[in-house]
Amino acid sequence: MDVCGNCGAPLDVNEDGECRWCRAKVRARRPLRHSGGRPGGVRPGISWRWNSRLAAIAAVAIGLAAALGIGISSYVGSHQSGPPTATASGQSAANQAVAPGSTDLQALRQDFGPWRQLTAGPTDGPALLLLESGGAYASERWTVPSTSAWWAQDLGGNVTSVTDSGDHATITDADGVDYTVGINQAFIVSSNPGTVLLITPSSTVMSMPLAQATAVRQPLAR
Repeated sequence: MDVCGNCGAPLDVNEDGECRWCRAKVRARRPLRHSGGRPGGVRPGISWRWNSRLAAIAAVAIGLAAALGIGISSYVGSHQSGPPTATASGQSAANQAVAPGSTDLQALRQDFGPWRQLTAGPTDGPALLLLESGGAYASERWTVPSTSAWWAQDLGGNVTSVTDSGDHATITDADGVDYTVGINQAFIVSSNPGTVLLITPSSTVMSMPLAQATAVRQPLAR
């Protein structure tokens, strides 16, 4: 845009050729661009350097903002409550360790089985017994030795009465069901599958946690 050569205002002359702003007769000229006093505008080299610096600064700022956003998202996600993390099979770690609907009794049957039901006569022999609903089942694989140092007198009331009859003892469990077991023969009542029991020759009820019994159990001799 042309400007007044006298006052520098945008050129606007009247019919007499005078500037409407300063009333001087002037001729039009082009204004100088910002160039540090040099005609012809900003030097291309300077403009290019400034543009490069601005682009670099913008790139760094965008990168920092993205990293900060990811960090905040990870922190918030790790502190939110929710279901357990799924494993590769689509189940939580807890579901993999214990099958859905399983019980301690089912785990016992699996860990110490297979089992053989005893149908006649008193139960004796070295096999671990499972007493359930009036029936007796002998493990076909495992025995818990009566000589283990982990046996201690049972104070849990798993057996409410003991009647000694030589090599066997008639016992009553906490549910009021009677069974006959061998002296020094390890057995488990289904109402408390986490405890292994034993009757000594003096009719004392001994017990051992199932975890310890698992550690000291021995395979049945074939």
